[in-house]
Amino acid sequence: MGLSGMRVWKLLPVSCALLLASCGERAVPSIEIEGPTMGTYYSVKVARPPLGMTTDALKLEVESVLDKVIAEISTYEPTSELSRLNANPGTDWIPISPELHDVIAEGQRIAALSDGAFDITVGPLVNLWGFGPEARPDELPTPEQIQAARERVGWRKLELRASPPALRKVRGDVYIDLSALGEGYGADRVAADLDVRGVADYMVAVAGTIRAKGLNPKGQPWAIAIEEPLPDQRAVHLIVPVSEQAISTSGDYRNFFVKDGKRYSHEIDPATGAPIERKLGSATVVGERAIVVDGLATAFMVLGEQRAPALAASRGIAAYFIVREGDGLRGVASPAFEDYLARSKSE
Repeated sequence: MGLSGMRVWKLLPVSCALLLASCGERAVPSIEIEGPTMGTYYSVKVARPPLGMTTDALKLEVESVLDKVIAEISTYEPTSELSRLNANPGTDWIPISPELHDVIAEGQRIAALSDGAFDITVGPLVNLWGFGPEARPDELPTPEQIQAARERVGWRKLELRASPPALRKVRGDVYIDLSALGEGYGADRVAADLDVRGVADYMVAVAGTIRAKGLNPKGQPWAIAIEEPLPDQRAVHLIVPVSEQAISTSGDYRNFFVKDGKRYSHEIDPATGAPIERKLGSATVVGERAIVVDGLATAFMVLGEQRAPALAASRGIAAYFIVREGDGLRGVASPAFEDYLARSKSE
């Protein structure tokens, strides 16, 4: 298994067939690869590839980068750096790699921004509800089990040091889960590798998080579809042009289970210790770095349909929310997202 084993495609590159029936053949050479990673899938599309780049070589390179990410931050790999950190029961400073430090630092930044709605120590609760590496239990967790897990959760239970990079756990059984940042981190790492190799036009997707640069084979920004948050079908709600940006959607409509007629989402609220119960079906964020929009999209889902739009508006974050209202859906765009769409249409 890969990093999370849980999240699935929620935000998709739009194919020619979906956008326009008259797209026809590609105007320029391109390479497309895809495959499994982190318990989900990756997809990379390169338009106008550099001379000598082949499909096989690109696939080998991309999967090598993603394997390195898994070796750093996967909770599914017992030998990963993060798994070894979680298994360490000590409360002294533990040296960590600069890469792991940077991912944890971003998680802590988003935790502070969201007042703890996003929390990389929520792993014990994720695992308790059956959304982690262990098999899902037959019964729902008891209030006592939830309380015991909550005592291990809290982003302030971590202390981070940049130089030399190290981490200290306030209590030894704190468990860090970076799956809400992993897709974005993986997309950023692949994008950085493509930049070094001189690729000017690409789209990198790791599940619901996408990083795009340049133009697609038709010479236009990459077209990314936001799905409607409906568990039993796949329908496009909005198409967003993306270039030189990252975009991520988080939602409660794919990864869930039903028990005694009630649906339980994989999005866990650290404040309650239970899956979220919101009218907010999905949250999409656009920004420069995939790891940032990945984490913010999760934070917004936990914050819900009132607090999330307010935070996005106050911080100038380009975000789009789909809210369930009865049998219908309502889209809510932050001012920064409206500005982003307006600029995209005028370019």
